[in-house]
Amino acid sequence: MQFESKNELITIFFAGIAVLLLLLGYIVYFLVFYQKKQLENIENQKNQESRFQKTLLQSQLEIKEQTLRHLAYELHDNLGQVASLIKINLNTLQLDDREKSVQKIEDTKELTRQLITDLKSLSVSLNGDLIAKIGLLKGIENEVTRLNKTGQFITELKVEGLSAPLEESTTIILYRMVQEVINNIVKHSEAKRIEFLVNTSENLFTLVIRDDGVGFNLEEKVNSGGSGLLNLQSRAKLIHAQFSIQSSPGVGTKICIELPLIPYAEPTNR
Repeated sequence: MQFESKNELITIFFAGIAVLLLLLGYIVYFLVFYQKKQLENIENQKNQESRFQKTLLQSQLEIKEQTLRHLAYELHDNLGQVASLIKINLNTLQLDDREKSVQKIEDTKELTRQLITDLKSLSVSLNGDLIAKIGLLKGIENEVTRLNKTGQFITELKVEGLSAPLEESTTIILYRMVQEVINNIVKHSEAKRIEFLVNTSENLFTLVIRDDGVGFNLEEKVNSGGSGLLNLQSRAKLIHAQFSIQSSPGVGTKICIELPLIPYAEPTNR
């Protein structure tokens, strides 16, 4: 009986050791697996941050490029025209006809005031940090004004809901998306009317851009892998926004960007 009892104790002892070793092995495996996952998460976060910073920089550069194109257009078409009118007025000034001279001088003064106002407006737009300072809504208002000034579009902006500040980086990327959508409308849509709708609730910022242009086959566009659409989707993903587009030939296009809102904090240096 003692022999059997001793064997039982030995068996129990080794069984306990085996269970302990298995438990230790499981703990070691779990710790290694957890650490590996942590390292993968850190690497993914670094990669995501790198993509975000790259897209942010690209958006800033594209905004500046768009601003310079607008500046060139204004200098050539608008400011150049006003300056030419001022020159013509001064060259044709007839001092012997007092009444006509006074009227022409007054006209020239008004043109000069207009020229100075337009130059000030352009100098402000050259500020690379302008959008981050004035905000997305004011930036869209400027784009609406610019589109209406061309005389080719009837453009309106509707604002509903609350007024919620967005982070500077988010504002820059959203504004670049707006510019890209506008460029596509101007180049390809043949639209006459463009509508912007901004709606802000407590937890959601929504931007809708709608036109009455020729539209396009969305499935074909997606399958063709158009870079413009991919860029918009990629930028939306980086700021955790939902991007959707509705279009078909002959019925225009509707683009919707939905951004969940989180409590706003003052930006910190990255």
